[in-house]
Amino acid sequence: MDFSTKKEYDESKVINKGMELVEKKHRYVYLLLVVSALLIIFGVTFTYIRQLNRTILDNIIHSISEIAAHDKSTIETYIEICWEDLAEIQERFVNYGCESIEDIESRMDLECEASSFTHIYLLAKDGTLCMGQCGAEDLGGVSSKEELMSYFANGEERVVARFDEKTAGDGTVKEQILYGVRLQDYEVDGMRMLAMIGVSDISSIQDKMVIDSYKKDGHGRGHSALIDMEGSYIVDIGKEGYRNKYNNLFDHLAEAVSSEMNNEEVAEKLKSRETFAFYHSHEGEEHQELFYFIPFDEEMNLYFIMSLSESVFTEQSKTFVTMSMVMLVLSMMTVVIMLLIVMKYQNKTLIAAERTRSQREFLSNMSHEIRTPLNGLIGMNHLIMAHIDNEGQRGQIREWLRKSQSTANYLLSLVNDVLDMSKLQAGKVDIIREPMLISSMIDEIVAMQADNIESRGVEFIVEKEIKVPCIAGDVTRTKQILMNIVGNAAKFTPKGKWIKLSVSQRQTDESHVLTTYCCEDRGIGISKEYIGQIFDSFSQERHRHSEGIKGTGLGMAISKLLTNAMGGDITVESELNVGSTFTVTIPSLIVKEIPEYLQEEAEECGDRCQKGDAGAGEEQAGSIGRQGKIMVVEDVDLNAEVLLEILSMEGFETAHAANGQEALNMFRESEPGEFAIILMDMQMPVMDGCTAAAEIRKLTRADAASVLIYACTANTFQEDRERAIQSGMDDFLTKPIDVSVLLKKMGKAVR
Repeated sequence: MDFSTKKEYDESKVINKGMELVEKKHRYVYLLLVVSALLIIFGVTFTYIRQLNRTILDNIIHSISEIAAHDKSTIETYIEICWEDLAEIQERFVNYGCESIEDIESRMDLECEASSFTHIYLLAKDGTLCMGQCGAEDLGGVSSKEELMSYFANGEERVVARFDEKTAGDGTVKEQILYGVRLQDYEVDGMRMLAMIGVSDISSIQDKMVIDSYKKDGHGRGHSALIDMEGSYIVDIGKEGYRNKYNNLFDHLAEAVSSEMNNEEVAEKLKSRETFAFYHSHEGEEHQELFYFIPFDEEMNLYFIMSLSESVFTEQSKTFVTMSMVMLVLSMMTVVIMLLIVMKYQNKTLIAAERTRSQREFLSNMSHEIRTPLNGLIGMNHLIMAHIDNEGQRGQIREWLRKSQSTANYLLSLVNDVLDMSKLQAGKVDIIREPMLISSMIDEIVAMQADNIESRGVEFIVEKEIKVPCIAGDVTRTKQILMNIVGNAAKFTPKGKWIKLSVSQRQTDESHVLTTYCCEDRGIGISKEYIGQIFDSFSQERHRHSEGIKGTGLGMAISKLLTNAMGGDITVESELNVGSTFTVTIPSLIVKEIPEYLQEEAEECGDRCQKGDAGAGEEQAGSIGRQGKIMVVEDVDLNAEVLLEILSMEGFETAHAANGQEALNMFRESEPGEFAIILMDMQMPVMDGCTAAAEIRKLTRADAASVLIYACTANTFQEDRERAIQSGMDDFLTKPIDVSVLLKKMGKAVR
């Protein structure tokens, strides 16, 4: 490999590798964007939910704190009123001149009736207890007197405490609250009095602690309580289980299944008179409870507790959370959709950039592939024109013309390949399923390629193992695939080597057969790096053995697309400096009865197989008698002149019409049977070919239906063929016209 070729080959590898790295990078970028977006969404969602729960909890605690503060204030006011009432009762004793115990006890019954107290007591410093008749009913033990003394043992000025130890006549326990105020310098009958005490039913405070707003279906989901600084319950409402069972908060908390605070922490906060809250739950409870603690004034040494079920918070926040989550989901979906749209447009941008690059590469390749032969064609035409009158250079001129013809054919194949590739990629190529003779098709390929191969000093071997001679398929497209493969083998197989084309069949069921075409050569082979790209558009391997070999790089791509369109497959095996094997497999429907129009061709094919001569049996157009004129309908003078001259050289009688209207008039005015064939261009001014053909078929004369009309046009799409046939034409010839095909068809037509 010389330096320039190696450099070109290395650059190609670097470019391909660079493109692969760019595509790989784009895939990683997209993956990273998606993962990042998902992480951001999850992170935002988690943070949002956490912050939302925290906000809801803060709002709930704030709401509870307001309710608790209100209830605590109400209870504080009530206790203050009770203390003031006791002080006023003592003042009324003085004002009413109650100087004896009897006077005071008789007055106490009146005060009980007028106040909210059920019992009123006057406690002396020596433990003597003065009471009216109502008080004597429930108080009568020394132990109770000692208990009353204990409330003021530490110098307390005012007291509020639970007082439900008094036993009634039926043995039940009354739950009561005791209020007491210390007396200063008050004597009765020579006894110094210690305190004025009033007792009221516990319901007087319980009624102010009812949490009605949190009831559901008649069941309370919250309760409140009063405790002293040691945790003992003074009032507990709403929790039946605590009544006379849990006399202390710490006993209740000790039995919790889970709690955010332990007893030591709670005791420390009570001692510090802090306002605080925490969750806890007990066995058998469906939801956790939130305990909220708020202290009373220091003089009272009490704590107000409010407890609410977590279900209350859930219900209150459910709607808010639902709406918030919906908004969050919508926001996240909007972000994702926007991200996808951005990625989509980014992808479109990359695709557009890649398409632009491909178009530049395509134009560069086409510019090179077209300009190079055109340069030679124009140069040879110049040489021919310059030496046309030189008799001594006739041989050289003939060689220049032969090369010009070869170059023109190459340009034609280039245009055909580009058009075929465009149609295949656009999905506009229709595969025709019609009866075809495999052996005959192989013979045609051999006939067209034999001279090309053998002139290079290469042996051409053909092998046939045909079990089903006639199948339904597209003979033109199948032939195009095999011509591409065999033509490439001829290009890259050096002198002294061989090329073998073989065909075999395997019947898959009663109606279908799988035909395998195999082209094996002992050429220069294909490198492992390139073999994966051989079916790519404009793909050509460059090395020292392929230098100087022309090609568009479209043949294998077209063959691959055509094979796939027919439901088949194409594979390649190759090794450098050893050779290549291309295998094409195409499934087909078996045609059990050969159509009549193929019978003669089938017989000729059989004769050739017996004689071993693939070219035998072909008749030359010039050896057949001529019957009837050929009308050439062509609006381009140069094309008409070429066609008329070729046909005249072969002995045909011709006439020319410049458009469809002239052709119609000429045929209408002719003698019956005067014209045997009409070569009709499809696109012409005044009247197009399809309209002219339809009008000719409508004429009321015998030969209007029998005259052969051939579409002769550059339109090669399937819809153009169908339109031509529907207009009444018999066959289709594409421009540039293959003269040998034209003469063969004309010969058979006039025979």
